[in-house]
Amino acid sequence: MSPSFQPNPGPDPDKEEGEIAPRVSQERYAGELFPWFETGTEGLVWSLQQDGKEGYDGLVPLRQGDQLTVTAPDGSTLFDGVLECDRKTGWTPRWKGASHGQPVAQGYWVHWTQAGWSPDDWAEIFICRKNRGVVVRNPQERQPL
Repeated sequence: MSPSFQPNPGPDPDKEEGEIAPRVSQERYAGELFPWFETGTEGLVWSLQQDGKEGYDGLVPLRQGDQLTVTAPDGSTLFDGVLECDRKTGWTPRWKGASHGQPVAQGYWVHWTQAGWSPDDWAEIFICRKNRGVVVRNPQERQPL
């Protein structure tokens, strides 16, 4: 038997007979939260650096639908919920009179803020570089940063 072989667990009681249940695997990452940016990102990207991995190998940009738990250094929970990207709160034109722009938080261009949070408060979670996070990807969501 091959190591990748998974025996069929039998029928799914929630599915109609003959309907195939989709395989869903959840990706889970733990590490330090930080605001990633580089040339071309056009603003801060809320991210997690995985424990035990360096550089891009450990980079996990957060996205719509991810389950995120944030803990402070004292162990208190700062956030525990599903990410809902708000791209309107804090929106600022690129220059006076411009019709295009993006959200700003703590003086930085950003891509989004968690719905229901002020841009500056949400940014502080990442900019302070003291908080840890656990991210569980929603395999149904494949939204851009």
